[in-house]
Amino acid sequence: MNLTQLVMLTNLAEGELSVKEIMEYTGLSKKTIVKALRLLEYKGYVEKKAFIGDDVIFGITDRGLEELYRYYVFLQKLMPDMEFALCSKFDC
Repeated sequence: MNLTQLVMLTNLAEGELSVKEIMEYTGLSKKTIVKALRLLEYKGYVEKKAFIGDDVIFGITDRGLEELYRYYVFLQKLMPDMEFALCSKFDC
């Protein structure tokens, strides 16, 4: 899973969103978002909930929430090491 996909899952964990809303929240291009959502949908992490005009509403699945939590635990453990490594070089 890449960072873009994690961003998608994190945003969708807060509630269902349209592609346009995800664009507004993330600043990512529509092409990038659609590509990430297609892969996440293929893996069963998100699903289409509704169509409003030419926009699609997506929601996260239980499987997607479990995957997001798995990455959260991993990143939570990684953050202290990352902080130590970076702050020893950049005085933060």
